[in-house]
Amino acid sequence: MSDDQSPRRQGAEGANAGYAALGYLMSGIGLWGFLGWLLDRWLGLPHIGLMLGLVVGTALAVYLIVKRLGA
Repeated sequence: MSDDQSPRRQGAEGANAGYAALGYLMSGIGLWGFLGWLLDRWLGLPHIGLMLGLVVGTALAVYLIVKRLGA
């Protein structure tokens, strides 16, 4: 019974992968967006660093999701 392939077991694994992907995406956008915002405040830019940080964070998060989860 160690290789129980019931639908309930597969659903739990899929949900865990989904939550991991969501966590990577939210943290990537949040961290890089915050760093871009700090760069804007430091250099006095009009939200250029924030926008660049959000795009870079999203791209890196998607890369990490594909690499780690094989989606």
